[in-house]
Amino acid sequence: MFKEENGAVSMRRVLAFILALAAIGLFASGIVSEKDSVFVFLPGAACLAGALLLLFFTTWSDMAEIARAVNKNGGRRA
Repeated sequence: MFKEENGAVSMRRVLAFILALAAIGLFASGIVSEKDSVFVFLPGAACLAGALLLLFFTTWSDMAEIARAVNKNGGRRA
């Protein structure tokens, strides 16, 4: 799950996983705190946004790699 095609561990995927777990914990603590403020959910939302951003860049680099492979073949299938 955390490894790339070359076998190396993807730090972006590991950090996204950690941020996703932190977001779950922060949202849960915001619910448990029973405060009448929406601001208790901001740390969880920030962690969730960070996780999604890291996953977007991981996917973007995979898509760029696919585009390079297609351009290398001249757009023709082998």
